Amino acid sequence: MKEFFTNLFNTVVGTVTSNWNKILTFVLVLVIGYIVVKVIGRIFARAMDRSKLKGATGNFLKSLVKVALLALYVIILLSMLGVDTTSLVAIFSVLTLAISLAVQGVVSNLASGITLVVTKPFEEGDFVDIGGTSGTVETISIFSTKLRTGDNKVIIIPNGNVTAANITNYSTKGTRRLDLTVSAAYGTEVAKVKRVILDVISRHDEIFKDPAPMVRLAEHGASSIDFAVRVWLDGGDYWNTNFDLKEEIYDAFNENGIEIPFPQMDVHMA
Repeated sequence: MKEFFTNLFNTVVGTVTSNWNKILTFVLVLVIGYIVVKVIGRIFARAMDRSKLKGATGNFLKSLVKVALLALYVIILLSMLGVDTTSLVAIFSVLTLAISLAVQGVVSNLASGITLVVTKPFEEGDFVDIGGTSGTVETISIFSTKLRTGDNKVIIIPNGNVTAANITNYSTKGTRRLDLTVSAAYGTEVAKVKRVILDVISRHDEIFKDPAPMVRLAEHGASSIDFAVRVWLDGGDYWNTNFDLKEEIYDAFNENGIEIPFPQMDVHMA
């Protein structure tokens, strides 16, 4: 028994003596690699905490990075011990490819979310139109953007669709131009129509005096003469003023004997 332990001791000493440089390198890689994995993981975690990638999304990304770093760390250590890691690398590559294909849409929305955070085409509270969908921005998450429409519906748009669409932000400048088209029958005096419309506009204090309101004859239609009405106001007053002007102009036309036309066709019998 004593001879066995003596031989074992001599074998270990001989192995260490002849391979001390390899053992030292392995120990250094073991220690330094562990420290590097820890440091990179903490740096990434702090970056996530400082960004908008918090909660479940941030935790998921931190775990994903941690697992990837540990897997790479273990593969390097095994290769240093002489273990054939070719199969491990192949499996790791296949898993990475499978995961990337499975979460391709998620990654696209994630990248688009980061783009929205960096470029800031709109902020929470802005009234926007995104690819034909209008509403007030409630939240901008890393994967989607939530809009609240005028009739209190909630629409969730994937960020990939947001960045791919045309975005109109009505809140950026704070003011908006309200455009209306008002029609009158042929034969109506143009100056009278303009005077009546401008009188209605003058009752609204929320409409700016500068730029001045504009009322001009815009088109000779099939059954009417059409006037373009343009006024400037704060974005928050847009919809109320829009509806008020339409109602008040209609009443003013009736009071002043201005006929509001409707499509008609004259049929001549031979």
